[in-house]
Amino acid sequence: MNESELKIRNSASVPPEKCVFCQIVARKLPAAIVCEDQDYIAFMDRAPFNEGHTLVCPKRHGETVWDMTAAEIGGLFALAAKISKGVIRATASDGFRFVQNNGEAANQAVAHVHVHIIPVKLAEKGQWMDRKNATPEQLQRMASCIREALEP
Repeated sequence: MNESELKIRNSASVPPEKCVFCQIVARKLPAAIVCEDQDYIAFMDRAPFNEGHTLVCPKRHGETVWDMTAAEIGGLFALAAKISKGVIRATASDGFRFVQNNGEAANQAVAHVHVHIIPVKLAEKGQWMDRKNATPEQLQRMASCIREALEP
């Protein structure tokens, strides 16, 4: 199979103007934003696995890492690494997971590249995580705590 034949199935595919994350970038949908720069944005997951669950994504629409350059992938993960420190400080967690899914088979629910930063405590080691409910106010408070924890 040559490279042009490689396809990733994603039933969540939509054009950028209908993409939930693109609408957050454009401020057409609300989000608890942790930080952003010219190329990337980080915000709280509205249905977190754990308190502090943060999403980091490029502002430019692309469904999978195959739609990104090596430099863009590096920038995405560099920012995720930086934000993970604030997430750990803000949640007093013992570790964290990076989760990055590509395609429907990998459980990618939003067809826009993103990295999940999921804080975990040692007591949760090996446990299955379920999504939790969080209010917009709780998400805004946590985003603020993470921002404060990112400051030098």
